[in-house]
Amino acid sequence: MFGSPLRPGFSHTEKVIPSQARGYTYYQTGNLTTVNEAFPPFLRTAAGMSSKTSEMAKWIIALQSGKLIDKVNLKILWEAAVLNNDEIGEFNNYLNGYALGWPVIQRDEHPAVASAGGDRNLLIIYPQDDLSIIVLTNLMGATPDNFIDEIASFYILELSIEAGFGLSEELDESRKLLDVSGYDKAMSIVQSPKNIKYAESEINSWGYKLLNALKKQEALEIFKLNVFLFPESANTYDSLADAYSRVGRIEEARQYYSKVLEIDLKNQNAMFQLDRLK
Repeated sequence: MFGSPLRPGFSHTEKVIPSQARGYTYYQTGNLTTVNEAFPPFLRTAAGMSSKTSEMAKWIIALQSGKLIDKVNLKILWEAAVLNNDEIGEFNNYLNGYALGWPVIQRDEHPAVASAGGDRNLLIIYPQDDLSIIVLTNLMGATPDNFIDEIASFYILELSIEAGFGLSEELDESRKLLDVSGYDKAMSIVQSPKNIKYAESEINSWGYKLLNALKKQEALEIFKLNVFLFPESANTYDSLADAYSRVGRIEEARQYYSKVLEIDLKNQNAMFQLDRLK
């Protein structure tokens, strides 16, 4: 996070630090602006500390080797809490559980625990795979949870989008067909007489996985598919508009953000994006 030899701490918002990577955002004005954040002392058990990847790596190694907490209690630390309604609370479809201060990724294969912050930094530990990935960015909205599994796939091949990781059995069958026939055939495949029930959120997640793996045209076809299957959802149009914006097709992006507002008149993101794309 820093080019300087400064050790981690809480003074980074209070003084000038040579080579420090300050935070930035597009959210406030549509232009790249500095994010000025100050965390009062009572929040500092959860936020506001600066660090470097090397220091965080040492901490992870000490944590997993039992130097900071024994293995029995470490398992308890990372066990997702069950709420009074017998469900596990979640941040989103990816960080789908919460343990003792740790977001948890609950899944049958390659489960993980995370430490996320500011929509721009993420630390993932894959306890069963002896692997940890740290992503530090200085752009609010970088959302590394969208691509960190793809980074991990360089070490765990099954985690790659090419392997269909994270897709349901039905959607993975469709992926295999599209890999052979071409993603421009997505509409015809879902209209086959198999009567498969597709989930909007899963298709949306698939599209972003492709987009973050730099499979831009394939991603666009999947987002188009989601709009076709769920034409009443503002979110499907929003994702398609986002994809068009990311590949530089601004007119199409504006068209679909306008469609979002037809469905959801008060959608703040669509308003902001349309203003940004003028």
